[in-house]
Amino acid sequence: MKISIEISRRRRRSFEAADKGRRGRSFRNVRSTGVNSELAGALVTLRDRSREMVRNNGWARRAVEAVTRNAVGEGIQPAPEVESLDQMQHIKRLWECWACTTACDWYGKMTFYGLQELAMRSIVEGGDVLILRHWVVPSAENPLPLQLQVIEGDQLDHTRNGANEYGYARLGVQFDKQGRLIGYWLYDYHPGDNYIFANFIESRFYPKEDVLHAYEILRPGQVRGLPFGVAGFMKMRDFSDYEDAQLMKQKVAACFSAFVTGSEDDDSDDARQGIERLQPGVIEHLGRDESVIFADPPAVSDYLPYSSGILQGIAAAYGITYEMLTMDYSKVNFTSGRMAKIDVTANFRSWQYNMLVPQICAPVWRWFNTACIVAGLLDRPVPADWTAPRIQQLDPVKETDAQVKRIQAGLATISETLREMGREPEEFFREYRQDLDRLRTEGISVNSVILSEGSGNNQQNHAAV
Repeated sequence: MKISIEISRRRRRSFEAADKGRRGRSFRNVRSTGVNSELAGALVTLRDRSREMVRNNGWARRAVEAVTRNAVGEGIQPAPEVESLDQMQHIKRLWECWACTTACDWYGKMTFYGLQELAMRSIVEGGDVLILRHWVVPSAENPLPLQLQVIEGDQLDHTRNGANEYGYARLGVQFDKQGRLIGYWLYDYHPGDNYIFANFIESRFYPKEDVLHAYEILRPGQVRGLPFGVAGFMKMRDFSDYEDAQLMKQKVAACFSAFVTGSEDDDSDDARQGIERLQPGVIEHLGRDESVIFADPPAVSDYLPYSSGILQGIAAAYGITYEMLTMDYSKVNFTSGRMAKIDVTANFRSWQYNMLVPQICAPVWRWFNTACIVAGLLDRPVPADWTAPRIQQLDPVKETDAQVKRIQAGLATISETLREMGREPEEFFREYRQDLDRLRTEGISVNSVILSEGSGNNQQNHAAV
């Protein structure tokens, strides 16, 4: 008995956070729920609130823009992996004719890189996004029989749950009897469109081969995505109300500049006349034998420290820095800025290479290969590597010098460094070779910082390139 009591005491002492006493009462709603059960009860509400915040809250809008544009930028671009220069140029021409024009868009509005940004914004704001593959007839504007349609996660029917003839569905995602993903239940129209009889439309099954579903996966088995920043929604809403209250307090305070007091008879017309309208600079007469008391407006000295702390929490909820959210760099020096850049770059690289590339870019490239083969423009699929946009340098001189030293020390290759800068190596070397040929033709001699300096080696290196 004594041994079991001692074991129980030690177990209670092991994890203070597991205490169920007075200090642990704030965790009273904690449950061991599955991720999809949590999503089933909260997804629609969180998505609606996220969009409401973006529509009417400047901080939410800025956070969504900061995440989207830093993750996608000018676009995540493919680099075909082929040995033949002629074949590479052929594939790149096909890609540019399709992806770098609006021919790839079902609605004819965006390039593929614009669709990347739209998809990322939909993920950040709504939790997930879907891209449909449409087979079309090739035309002069579009040489490939392929177009992409980006739709919001609202069109993925979250009410489709349970067993069915295919296996079972969870929040609109269909699995076979072995638990493998086989497709999606999609509405043909957005269920929130007022011009569509949303109550009468039904979702229908789409095989996974024609649908891409992209979202940030935070837990194993998660089938739908959460909007970014959900941990900061309540804080952001309360802060918005606080800002409105502070503004109203200052507006009301500004309406009174002075009070005139005295002993005027209460029956006078002036005494009976109340204030019907507030406006800045009001001087209110209160009676005979008047004296003046100047108003003391409420101070706002504590507003900036408080707001700074709140905004730091909101930025953290979105995975960005306070400076990115507020665009206030007044307190940043080179060291702190570089540390923040390293930290936040890890988030962006994760979103790029663990979400956008495997869930959108690589599958679209496979669709592109298939379309080229169907159109008789390729004889076999061509793999590709993907290069994310470069992260802007804080101090280009110092950082470039460090890159050169890494290359010279054999710690990095030129191609690796170019990819880190958001450049596609083959494209860079092709342009570089063209520039050198042009300089030779014009009789101009130029030294390159990439090629080794000094003596007569430059001339040999230029000739080799």
